[in-house]
Amino acid sequence: MKRPIRRPTEQPDPMNALIDVVFLLLIFFVCASTGSIADQLLPAELEGDSAEVKTEKDPPPSSEWDRPILKVRLQPSDDGRTQALLNGQPLADPAELALRLTTLAQLAPDSTVVLNIHDAVKVSEFIQVYDLCQRLKFANISFAVQGRSEP
Repeated sequence: MKRPIRRPTEQPDPMNALIDVVFLLLIFFVCASTGSIADQLLPAELEGDSAEVKTEKDPPPSSEWDRPILKVRLQPSDDGRTQALLNGQPLADPAELALRLTTLAQLAPDSTVVLNIHDAVKVSEFIQVYDLCQRLKFANISFAVQGRSEP
């Protein structure tokens, strides 16, 4: 039996690979562009003349910003007791703070209370103020924190 004669292997033409890539890109772009045709067929009603310019209206004010903010600060005083400040005004004792917060809760229960507690204040003292705010059913009770300074 005779062996078939082999011809030397021919180098593939580089144009064949280029043509394959071009056809693959063509198929990709045709398939990817078919979705945009449906967008052009959707009806669109335009108001007025194309030369008319519309100005944007300001959004209506959010009710979240309309809430009064009550800032409660607890800090140690010179005599070693805890001093309370309500919106920057010093109060005589915790009973006066409770009385004012009770009055404000009746007038504006949707107020936001921000508790700013000094590090030297005992945890039990600020928990009492927090519990009072919860009992009075304030809409939002938050804690103010001081960010760390960069070294």
